[in-house]
Amino acid sequence: MKAVAIILAAGEARRMGHPKALIEHEGGKSFLQSLASTFGKAGSMVLGVVGKDSEAVREQHPGMELVEAERWQEGPLLSIKAGLEAALEAGADVVLLHPVDMPALRASTLKSLLKMEQDADELLRPEFEGAPGWPLVLSRSGAERLRAADGSQLEPALAAMKVRRVPVKDPGVVVNINTPETYERLFGTQPRLAPPPKRRGTSKRGTGPATSNVAELGGELGGGSAPMAAASDE
Repeated sequence: MKAVAIILAAGEARRMGHPKALIEHEGGKSFLQSLASTFGKAGSMVLGVVGKDSEAVREQHPGMELVEAERWQEGPLLSIKAGLEAALEAGADVVLLHPVDMPALRASTLKSLLKMEQDADELLRPEFEGAPGWPLVLSRSGAERLRAADGSQLEPALAAMKVRRVPVKDPGVVVNINTPETYERLFGTQPRLAPPPKRRGTSKRGTGPATSNVAELGGELGGGSAPMAAASDE
């Protein structure tokens, strides 16, 4: 079974003040690089979908396979379709969709979801304490159906699909670091760019957000709705 992860990083990130793909997460790694590492540990091929600031993202992530979403401004589903096209062409049996501003995800969670997907029809979605989370895990037929969906927004397309919700104990599936306030709460500093590739590993930051802080944010989201801005062009 070939799994391909699509990391959605095409948006404008107006509130954060920096391209989300380039913001530092842990150990000098950017959000995008950190997620690529997590998905890679789970056995997935990784594709990044870029739009605004694509040149800067490419320069910061040499060697990573990035797909250009030429119509990213028209809505999140258009960016997703660009990634789906590339993943299906690469021979994906399973596609995982994940926003770049949710880097606290655990590789163990991904491995569990991939095992469950073998018995699913179209779409698995993790949830934490009742809140729907990410990634979306699509079978090949589900990915093809989503690629063929009309419109520019994701939620109406998902509403027409058969979704299986899977409770997980990983708050990272719902923690969306999409505002400076959330970032500062987790890291104790304002959002900042990850160092250039040659300087990674020299950051004095710790190993990442404290588990208790991530769990606290996840608990606050539990029982509600995971922010769809994670897949938007905000």
